[in-house]
Parts: sequence; C-alpha cells; structure tokens
Amino acid sequence: MLESLRLLLRDVGSGYGCSPLRCRTVRFGRCNTSGLRRICLGLMLWFVATGSFAHQTGNSYLYLQQADGQLKIDLDFYVRDLGNLLQKPGAEPEPAPPPEKIQALQAEITQLIEKSLSIEADDQPRALSFVRQTVVLHNDGLYVRQQFTAPAIDQQARFVVVRYGFFTQNDKLGRAFFRLALNDDEISSVFDQATSTQRFALGETKRSATILLFTHEGAKHIWEGPDHLLFLLTLLLPGLLLWGEKSSAVNEPVAAGGNHRSAWVFALKVITAFTVAHSITLAMASFGLISLPEKLIESVIALSIMISAVLNLQHRLRINHWLLAFSFGLIHGMGFANGLKELGLSASYFIETLIAFNVGVELGQLSVVLLVAVPSVWLVRSDAGRQRVMRWGSIAVLVISTVWFIERLTS
Repeated sequence: MLESLRLLLRDVGSGYGCSPLRCRTVRFGRCNTSGLRRICLGLMLWFVATGSFAHQTGNSYLYLQQADGQLKIDLDFYVRDLGNLLQKPGAEPEPAPPPEKIQALQAEITQLIEKSLSIEADDQPRALSFVRQTVVLHNDGLYVRQQFTAPAIDQQARFVVVRYGFFTQNDKLGRAFFRLALNDDEISSVFDQATSTQRFALGETKRSATILLFTHEGAKHIWEGPDHLLFLLTLLLPGLLLWGEKSSAVNEPVAAGGNHRSAWVFALKVITAFTVAHSITLAMASFGLISLPEKLIESVIALSIMISAVLNLQHRLRINHWLLAFSFGLIHGMGFANGLKELGLSASYFIETLIAFNVGVELGQLSVVLLVAVPSVWLVRSDAGRQRVMRWGSIAVLVISTVWFIERLTS
C-alpha cells in the first residue's frame, strides 16, 4: 500500500490532460496545480486531526430509575477522562490512572459528582447517597460507574429538573446521554455544556421532543464523523466526470443535458445504496441481532475509504459504485449503531428513536452533499479541472484514510 501511495504521489503532475505549465489559475474552469496541492494538503491535515478524535467520545451516561421504593442513579463516565475531571484549576491535565488505582480515588470522584449533579422533583431536591463504584465496559472502552440512591419521586409529581455539570474541564464537546424511567414515563435526552440544566414534564412522554432530539443527534453524528462523510464524498467524486461535455468514464461525447442527468442519477444511486445498507445494519446492530468488535468496525470503515480512493485512481477496472456503497455501507451502519444502542431504551420506544436517528443521519448526509458536492460542480467548469480534482481529491483521501487505518488497527 505504501509503495502504491509513493508511485501515485510521484505521478501527480502527469495525466488527466492538464499540464502544469498552462494551468495557473482557478478561474473560469482552469485549474491550478499548486493551488490544488495546498487545498488537498489542508484537507488532509484537517481530516487527520479531526479523524483522530472522531470517535473519542468524552461521553457519559446518566440513568435514573425508580424501583424498590427509591430512586436509583447510575452515572458512567469514560476512564480516559478521569485525569481531566480530577485536575485542579490551572493545573496541567493528568493522564488517567490505571483501573487498579481507580478505587482509591472513589471518595474524590464521589465528592465531585455530588457537587455537579442535582435532581429535583416539583422543586424539592433529592439528596444523593453513594452506594458503590465499579468499572464497566461500553463499546468504546472502560467506564467508571458510580451508583447512588435518592428518595423516591411521588407518582403525582409534575416535573423533574436535572442539573448536570460533570464535564471535563478541557473538552467542550463532552455529552451525557440521559434516560429516566419513572412510573409509566420513559424520557431520553442529551446534556452538554449548553444544556446542563433540563426540565422534564411527567405524566406525558413528550415523544415529539424525543424524536426531534434524536434526529438532531443523527445529523450531529454525521457532522462530527468525518470518516463517514469522506467515504460518501469519495464515492461521489467520479460523478464529477459525468457533468462535463465529455463523459470521461466512458470517453464518449454525449449531450450536455444527458451528462447532467447521468451525474444526478449516479449520485442518487450511490446515496440511496449507502442509505439502504447502513439502515439495515443500524437496525440489526441496535437490536442486538449482529455484533462485531468496535475496533474491527472502525478499522474496516477506514479500509473502505482507502479502497474507494484507490479505485478512483485506476482505469482498468469498471466499478459499480452503488454496489460498492451498499457493501461498505453495511459496515458503516454498525458504526452508527455504537453510539445509539448505549441508551438502552425499551423496544417499543427504541423503534421511534432508531427511525429518528436514521432520519437525522440522512439529513446530515444531504446537507454535506449540498454544501460540498453541488458547489464543486459549478466551481470547476472544465473537464481537465474535474479530472484534476478527481485525482488530487482521491490521493488526499488515500493518505488520510491510510493514517486512520493504521491508527485504528494499532490503538
């Protein structure tokens, strides 16, 4: 793979009908070799940087359940965040202690949680009582779990207010996935630094609010997951070649209008195939029908991007891009499921959440395609320019995905 990458980079200046001597500007369809290099280098640096943290969550999970005449609270947070959580103001971040030393920090962790978490029912605070601390395994690694109890909430209570400030001091992206199972109510939400205090009405599940919440979470998963986006955009790159006056894919002149139609049909097939595939495995993985190790899933996702980029750079094989999108989309769907199934909702309520999350994923994909792919068609007007974008873009993707693949395989 590294030798192939070296040869590709050596041949960058050649081929695709655009000589470096005559391509000096990016105006009116002409392409700029050095400009494209700078753009691709910037994209590589950005994607490598964001991709390295694409699935480092900083997440925590807060579960409230009424049982045996009392309110039971479970709070799970990432072991790797522990160094940041316990650091003193102004001090340098400390590495997370090994699991065998976590128990010795129990009292300090409990004190921090009691200062950061408060629960009220009808304006009456519920005092927390520590029960135990354990270490549990989630899909993305080890978590510390602290369990508390609190006085039961009356069945006639009208609302519950939860204030949650248990975020890392240096990670503004930390989130807490929240679930409340109380009497006949089951409510889910997501806390972050912008919404650290939330009020929940009881006696009514507020399904419309939950659907909107998880639709937003699905879109956010796409926007914050550059690997999924890069895979989709890489598959769509060949569609650029169908837009010009000549179809470079078959090297035959066709009518301009036909080319436009071919490009739209190509994009529709790819996006539809990817959507159908990841919807299938998202549902199956969320309901526990299939399961693969997260490390394997994330590594194969990076590998899928590498393969797509390599196929864009070769000319011997005729590729069915929608079939490629469907095949690898099955793996991407399992990646989508990892963040969703941790909420542990009941089966009847989970269906609505699953559909809402999947709709959010599709809206996130569509927004990115409209913001990136469509402007690319209009900004690069010449066949030579499109071919150059195809080549340089695929090389940049290959470099980025190779770094991700190695990181995920060896981490």
